[in-house]
Amino acid sequence: MFFAYLNSDRLSFFKLPEYYKGCKETARDSMKKVKSGVLESWMMGNPKVLNELDYEQDVLIPLHDCINNVTLEEAKKWVDKFVSFNKLLVERSLIDKSFNITKNFAIDSSERVVLMDLGELYSSKAAIDEQRRKRMWAYPYVVDCILQEEMRIYYLKQMDENFGLVT
Repeated sequence: MFFAYLNSDRLSFFKLPEYYKGCKETARDSMKKVKSGVLESWMMGNPKVLNELDYEQDVLIPLHDCINNVTLEEAKKWVDKFVSFNKLLVERSLIDKSFNITKNFAIDSSERVVLMDLGELYSSKAAIDEQRRKRMWAYPYVVDCILQEEMRIYYLKQMDENFGLVT
């Protein structure tokens, strides 16, 4: 994701220190949420917090592998599980910043979708609504990682129907 920002018009080389500081603050805030008990441990891959920013998790299979290395029908099932899991997160007032299906979510040993990247969690209603209004799941750094075109279309449709907000 860092390089996506570097290559965009939104961040110049001179803004890197500011960007780094913001990322670190987001990560610290996210770790507070991890420790808060809002989610059951399994929903985050049973994290063991090591220090302010580092943690270990169970062995997980990134959803990227589950979506891009299976048949279209199997991939759709994983997207449906992803949508259901994110509905549960929203109900608990917590989301991954961009609903980044391929990089920030995984499958645990019980074949449940879980959060894999715990560093960009948002919990305020205003922040969650803003991410939904922006359709963060449709940003290229998210959707372009879904390799099959038909799967991308299915993913976007499911996300728009379940998380899209009318402005």
